[in-house]
Amino acid sequence: MTDKANKSTPPQGQSVLDKIASLVGKAYFNALTKLLCEDMGADIAYVGLLSDDREEMKTISLYWDGAHMDFQSWPINDTPCLETVNKDFCLHEATVQTRYPKDSFLKKEQIEAYVGFPLFDDQGTAIGAVVAESRMKLEDSQLFDCLRAAQCRTQVELQHHKALDTMRETLSQSLLLNYSKSMFMANITHELRTPLSAIIGYASLIRDRQIEGPQVQEYAAEICASGEGLLTLISDIMSLAMLEISDETAKSEKFDLTDLARTGNRMIQHQAAQKHLKILAATRTEPLYVKGDAGHTKKALMNMLTNAVKYTSIGHVAIEVTKREDGSAVLSVIDTGIGMTDDILTKACEPLTNFKNAYDMHQEGSGLGIPTTMVLMDRQKARLEVESEVGKGTKAHLVFPPDLVIDDDDGFI
Repeated sequence: MTDKANKSTPPQGQSVLDKIASLVGKAYFNALTKLLCEDMGADIAYVGLLSDDREEMKTISLYWDGAHMDFQSWPINDTPCLETVNKDFCLHEATVQTRYPKDSFLKKEQIEAYVGFPLFDDQGTAIGAVVAESRMKLEDSQLFDCLRAAQCRTQVELQHHKALDTMRETLSQSLLLNYSKSMFMANITHELRTPLSAIIGYASLIRDRQIEGPQVQEYAAEICASGEGLLTLISDIMSLAMLEISDETAKSEKFDLTDLARTGNRMIQHQAAQKHLKILAATRTEPLYVKGDAGHTKKALMNMLTNAVKYTSIGHVAIEVTKREDGSAVLSVIDTGIGMTDDILTKACEPLTNFKNAYDMHQEGSGLGIPTTMVLMDRQKARLEVESEVGKGTKAHLVFPPDLVIDDDDGFI
């Protein structure tokens, strides 16, 4: 039969396939697998799609002992599927179990013969297979010839099937994103009105001199509190907008973490002074150059400094610039605030995945500072590390790995 495999396709292979020539998509796959079993003598036939990691096969259509079955998937290692997707075809006229002793399915179903053809994408990469299996030894070439004749058509149908799946997934994600955006904006618009109404109401009373004495100071304090809440909300909205910045916007430029620490020190002084907190500036004076996006890193630093001031009532906030023994460069913000439990820290470090997730985090009071900082650092191939202990404070580290650290004589431009 091996010699026959190298000859041109006999007319009978194509003539059998003419029965299903008018079908497309899933109807074609189902008709093909049924035909291979009922007309060509196979016991099991399927059209399968390889997983993205190329380690599993998942059936699109499976005909097994006289009926179509539900989707099945299995690892292809140590099975004839692996041979199928790595060669022009896989043919075992008999004793396929002996060739693949680790394939428990072949043994369980007493499969004797196996025929499989790979199905390729436009780049010539195998993306699936069409396979027929028999419990009897193959005595002629008709099953092989039929599969070979079906290969090209089935390949086109599988490409189309995969493209449709990708399109559906993309469309579904786009619709979900648009819906979550709409819901986010509707909810946020409602939330914006609450502090604005309070600010306008209290300010109007003061303007119209409807209150006097100690009440003026009390109402002014309410205005400040509402303003701070509004500022937090706007900051969260801006953080969420940062999610839509693509990875390509992160720059790769040389900048100095020590200089950035000085900038952060200046920018946070006013907020700290309002709470009578002391900012301890970085003691390092010599430059520590890294490769990344200075704007992203500045935003990340301000997120951490703002959080530190917000959750610290007594003590100080320190900024440190260090170089670890492994060569990493680190810009740290350390506070003596309330700290976080492990559960709260885990929740605060959940990645921002969509608008609903962001809105829920805002509602729960965890804010978006930490997850947004994680995004900003990740897009530079750097990372955020956070340590916290209840009652003792929090340490946030913006870490640039050794391959992003630049020595003065590196000559990076």
